[in-house]
Amino acid sequence: KTVAGEYYEYIIISEYLHPGHLGNCFLIALLFQQALGLGDAIFGNIVQILFGYKVVQGMRNPMLEATSPSDFWGRRWNVLVHSVMKRGVYKPIRKYSSSLLASLGVFVASGLFHEWLVYTVLLYNRTTIETATNKKMNDILLGSNTAFFLWNFVVIVGERILAGSKFFRNLGSLMPRGLVTFMIIMTSLPCAHWFGNPYVKGNFFEDYERCVPVVAKI
Repeated sequence: KTVAGEYYEYIIISEYLHPGHLGNCFLIALLFQQALGLGDAIFGNIVQILFGYKVVQGMRNPMLEATSPSDFWGRRWNVLVHSVMKRGVYKPIRKYSSSLLASLGVFVASGLFHEWLVYTVLLYNRTTIETATNKKMNDILLGSNTAFFLWNFVVIVGERILAGSKFFRNLGSLMPRGLVTFMIIMTSLPCAHWFGNPYVKGNFFEDYERCVPVVAKI
């Protein structure tokens, strides 16, 4: 057991790199990927059957196939939201500023969007009975999602810097793809609970499972 992810949390490197903590973060991230992917598949099939339009795949297995942080966020994780952010935030800022500031704007906007989701879906209009029976809801910390996305902006900046190095380009080409993906995931996995904890403590997955058929022993 570690203290990583507790409400009043101190950032202790050994706790963040604890195998149990990393395993929990990975499984929660994978569960998010599968949950969003399932919703995407159901919605896409309905649209295709009713209207004949093929919907773009929203989740492209980022947790197991990403080749870089930019590939993870730009081409694999929640492509729909990425497209909206690119048109609504990146391009308007890029028109008057640098690509770096435009990228920062996207990650800030993503963080604030997820803070809004946490508040409206998990906190807003929850009854006193709900919060009394689920003490974890009182530990939901607004701001952690934004911190997570700001950290990933730092990761993207680091990628841009290292991409200019011939050594790192050659190293990436020589490494097995699975190892490359593992190293990419590890740039954010230690602090992934900043993103996942509000949803876990807010019973997001308990609510989500009501929409998914489950085979259970009677």
